Amino acid sequence: MKVILINSSGTKDITQLITKITWSGDYQQAARKLETNVAVSPTDYYLPKIYIALGNMLKLLTDDGIELFQGYVFYKEKSISNNEMRITAYDGLIYLLKSKGTYNFKKMTAEAITKKVADDFGIPVGTLANTGIVQSFIADGQTIYDIIMQAYTNASKQNGKKYMPIMQQGKLNVIEKGKSVARYVLSSDSNIEDATYTESIENMINRVKIYDENKNLIGTVENSEWIKLYGILQEVYVKEKDKNPQIVAKNMLKGVERTASLSGVLGNTDCITGMAVQVKESYTGLVGLFYIDTDTHTWQNGQYTMDLGLSFQNVMDEKEATA
Repeated sequence: MKVILINSSGTKDITQLITKITWSGDYQQAARKLETNVAVSPTDYYLPKIYIALGNMLKLLTDDGIELFQGYVFYKEKSISNNEMRITAYDGLIYLLKSKGTYNFKKMTAEAITKKVADDFGIPVGTLANTGIVQSFIADGQTIYDIIMQAYTNASKQNGKKYMPIMQQGKLNVIEKGKSVARYVLSSDSNIEDATYTESIENMINRVKIYDENKNLIGTVENSEWIKLYGILQEVYVKEKDKNPQIVAKNMLKGVERTASLSGVLGNTDCITGMAVQVKESYTGLVGLFYIDTDTHTWQNGQYTMDLGLSFQNVMDEKEATA
């Protein structure tokens, strides 16, 4: 792997000074993060001296020159007693999380809303998942990330698809989460060191009662098999303008949550949050297609490992209207 520093002085390969690289993502935290340990010394004459300032850009490249990450330094730490400096950088999504806006959107699709707010904040746009679903809502002092996710949450209620934003080569993209499958199979026979598998009905919803704006019951959506097995776990939904209540209520049903964590896995850069991956681990029951919700990739002492948080259900970071 290569780490490239870009600042006012130009572009510099600082890979030789890097002792550890951690590259991670989480679908609920949006911005991907790069943490590096950089060798420094006030006394070693032969150690190259570099200055990394807040706001400088860092890029993470494969040995073949493929860009995995580009982001901006938001944190650094060093001390007299330590011969390493810790640097933390985030990709461009951090600016969506740190900036707020107020808008009154009228009859716009999620992709049009995303393009609008991105343009307002000078954020380059790549490919935005197409929904074709028109919506109207007011965003009052919300983060730009929450505004985008509210728009795509509204679309998700009606089409059942899951979405997440990602940065690629410095451009904002919104993808269908889990649509792409990593070209890598995780197996206990070859690349899994440890695995934990959990099942839970703590968040199950197996019946949704639908009401109109006057609190009159106008419909019910339920999964009778889940009710028979686990009892009634009910939610209510008040019909919203321009939304099909039956479709929205159906998409509110939640079954058994199956999640897993894999650690010490031989790393593969295809396995990042937003992708799906095939798993074959029969002892814990991890067999089939799982969705990557969190990932941590670590390069240290010539070893490349990764830890993954997986879910059997495809979920997104849903954002609802604040008012």
